[in-house]
Amino acid sequence: IVLSQQTHSSIRNALNSYSNWTPGIQFDTYLQGSYRNSTNIRGDSDVDLVVELTSTFYSNLTDDEKARLGFTNAGYTWSDFRREVINALQCYYGSQQIDLSGSKSVKILPTSGRLKADVVVSAKYIFYENFRVRSEGITFFTQPGWQQIINYPKPHYENGTNKNSQDQTRGHYKPTIRMFKNCRNR
Repeated sequence: IVLSQQTHSSIRNALNSYSNWTPGIQFDTYLQGSYRNSTNIRGDSDVDLVVELTSTFYSNLTDDEKARLGFTNAGYTWSDFRREVINALQCYYGSQQIDLSGSKSVKILPTSGRLKADVVVSAKYIFYENFRVRSEGITFFTQPGWQQIINYPKPHYENGTNKNSQDQTRGHYKPTIRMFKNCRNR
């Protein structure tokens, strides 16, 4: 757990110390996956981190629906944000520590004080139903292939926390997941 927190802090420092961000860009970083959900096991030690562009968003609305709501297209896209995140990470860690071969994440190689990290560069995604916000998540595009992926890491975390509650499973949900992961790996 300590190394996952150090890895998260290190990546956050890399992004916050970058001085060439496009003006007005806002983003959030947070853990997702097994470390955030407390379902990690020994041997599966990579840290999954989301870097979410929050100053603009993508949605399921049509162009006509966007116009009806008064939305206009942003000049800054997910591709622009991904390029700047990669630049920030390469400036901080060096290009040799950044692996761009993954289709869904930017990988940061491990060192003695940092775990391997998968950084998912994403943008806010809002799902509308009848012109009302139904749920919020993230979106990103595979590289190469440009396939849009929509995911909901914050509700996923909340659902896992609820399943692990005393009311639902008496705290046995997450230990059971770890048990099955250990069985799979053996």
